[in-house]
Amino acid sequence: MSHLHPLSILIPTHATHPKLIIVFHHFQITAIMQTIRIHNQDVPVSVLREYKSIQMQITQSHFSYDDFARLMEIHGQIMYGVNFRLYKEDKDVILQMYAYFTGDADLCKHYKMDLRKGLFLSGKTGVGKTVHMKLVRQFMSFKERFKMKSCQQLALEYMDQGSQILTQYGRNYVDHVDQNTINQTYCFDDMGTEDEVKHYGTQTNVLGQIILMRYELFQGRQVLTHFTSNLTAPQIEKYYGERVRSRLREMCNWIEYKSTSLDKRK
Repeated sequence: MSHLHPLSILIPTHATHPKLIIVFHHFQITAIMQTIRIHNQDVPVSVLREYKSIQMQITQSHFSYDDFARLMEIHGQIMYGVNFRLYKEDKDVILQMYAYFTGDADLCKHYKMDLRKGLFLSGKTGVGKTVHMKLVRQFMSFKERFKMKSCQQLALEYMDQGSQILTQYGRNYVDHVDQNTINQTYCFDDMGTEDEVKHYGTQTNVLGQIILMRYELFQGRQVLTHFTSNLTAPQIEKYYGERVRSRLREMCNWIEYKSTSLDKRK
């Protein structure tokens, strides 16, 4: 533990995740508390106390699923309001996210999860895919935290800037190795909501191209990529082609929400 920053708390796990070691920083926790007090006065003091209590527990014992789920709920209340909660119908999804982000060896084996791969969250509109990915980001240090990128926004940026966008998100300037950019993990949000777009008359399936490019990063440098999508695997093949579907299977652990999972926006 001596190699860690003195202000870091490393959560014990059954196995060390090679890319997404969960680290809490006291500075981050303090900033969160200040943000709550300033911007969200409705968060009860009891919730803040519980938050601090769980922080203390995870420095002394194994970070349990219950701790993980409760911290997700607390972060949800901070970000989305005091009525935010996790749903029992999504427990299997949350368990898989817990297994992945803590590196729990037994659960990873049970769910056949490969920690060397990213995540692909698949489910109907409104089930919570984007929200859940945004919440688990809060468990990670700033250095290890993946960036969220809307696929619709990605397409609009390509229309404006062209192939520079493919380089930025697909290759991370791999032709001139820059450690600050080449290893950046992204979560491409709402895959399938973007349309094929044109830049100076050239029509391109932007995300499909980026996936193929990031596959090379995955193969050569073990750079991870996550996705959320309403599309099923056959729909992905229809829209992006068999090659992209195959690459996604190699790059990602597939997590599917139940067909009965509710639309939480209603």
